[in-house]
Amino acid sequence: MHALSRVLLVLAASTVSAAFDARQVPEQLHLAFAGADAGSGMTVSWATAAATPDAAVWLGTVADALAVADARVQSASYFSEGDYTLVQHHATLRGLSPSTKYFYKVGSPGDDALQSNVSSFTTARAATDTTTFEVAVYGDAGDGANSASTIKLVNALAGQVDFIYHIGDISYADDDFLAPGALLKFGFEQVWNNWTNSLAPAMRTTPYMVVVGNHEAECHSPACAEKATRLRALGNYTAYNARFRMPANESGGALNMWHSFDHGPLHVTSISTESDFANAPTNQYTAVAKNGNFGDQLAWLEADLKKADANRARVPWVLVGMHRPMYHVGYVGADGNPTAGTTPQFVQQAFEELFLKYKVDVVLAGHEHSYERHLPIARGAAVADGVSADRKTYASPKAPVHIITGAAGNAEGHTARPSNTAVWAVASDYEHFGISKLKASRAALEWTFVAAASGEVLDQFVITKGGSAADSNAPAPAGSAASTPTAVSALLVLACVAVATLL
Repeated sequence: MHALSRVLLVLAASTVSAAFDARQVPEQLHLAFAGADAGSGMTVSWATAAATPDAAVWLGTVADALAVADARVQSASYFSEGDYTLVQHHATLRGLSPSTKYFYKVGSPGDDALQSNVSSFTTARAATDTTTFEVAVYGDAGDGANSASTIKLVNALAGQVDFIYHIGDISYADDDFLAPGALLKFGFEQVWNNWTNSLAPAMRTTPYMVVVGNHEAECHSPACAEKATRLRALGNYTAYNARFRMPANESGGALNMWHSFDHGPLHVTSISTESDFANAPTNQYTAVAKNGNFGDQLAWLEADLKKADANRARVPWVLVGMHRPMYHVGYVGADGNPTAGTTPQFVQQAFEELFLKYKVDVVLAGHEHSYERHLPIARGAAVADGVSADRKTYASPKAPVHIITGAAGNAEGHTARPSNTAVWAVASDYEHFGISKLKASRAALEWTFVAAASGEVLDQFVITKGGSAADSNAPAPAGSAASTPTAVSALLVLACVAVATLL
């Protein structure tokens, strides 16, 4: 019996060894808010190097008491070549409670070795939540030395911020050939994988919400151009839309191209400045894959902003994230509007009137590898009503506040400092890699721009909201005196005269 037992143990071990496939070990875990109501859902995403037919998610409110969740796992691979494949898995957990910490793991129920470690997340805040919280915001974060400090900082913020908002240009996989000695190498997928794994401490615990940028469009390196199969498989934002799962279904959007979600007092609308509006950039460098054609973005945007504006009593702040800015001092005419014939002008023509009509509070952008903070702007004019003399407090601004925060770091380095400026430009930084941080409450949005390497605060200001939320951001009609800097200056002079008379 003793000898027989040993034989059986050897056979059992051999069977387990044969069944074990290390390619099914989960990697690249990341999270995204889900659910029609804030805090009611979370999408868990991960990747494996081989198909996992029984892929599952375990969930619980206690780390050592998890159970397989009733959530369908959607699995697919968008690119395979030779012995390389990567399968993306997405599972949306529903029926959750707001502001609640859950523990989870992912993998194959048939083998503990094919399961991830236990991680945790906290669901979104309900509109009734009155506490203050923080958010990390940045764009243009790639793989490599220029982003090393940013990645370290963002990972350190895990557990300190409620979510991370990446406003386009993610990983810079399409710049794979710019690395030293990589001109003719095919590194598109490797860059994506390295970048996602580098942010694992943050992404597996903190919802990572994304906006589409031009660097998500396609692979156009010399190595990609060698094979039409690569160009077809990696064109039209395929990798980006396959790797992430934003709440498009819940918000009526289109894949990861445009979507929205609520978090406490914030309504966050993400749009595409890369496709589906008049004169949109093609971001197309090859003749194989055609980019765009995801739907009627403008109709969706108006419906989304109209609904958000009508909901101000519950969710007072409306933020829009888009990759390309409409207001950047490098592309501005004498009248304060974007330079004629440039993409910023086309972005303005497509979106600004909707932002003004529905009183968007803040417009966040990247694309420029720098930081810029502006006065509230309407149709090229600074609207300085409520802005303090030191320009550090914007009290109930009457037009959207535009912020560019695209300095997270990537292979292309910084945007050069423009030689000109604009009347609405307040603060800028073209030297440091860094991110923006938002401290949000129902009454105020406190913004800082922080150097990634040192943690130094390089710019800081606050937007407050007082009185009726519905009236807090109503720009004057185009051409009216109240919308011009001259009118604001005149009012200030009259106020000073009145005070002097009283004294």
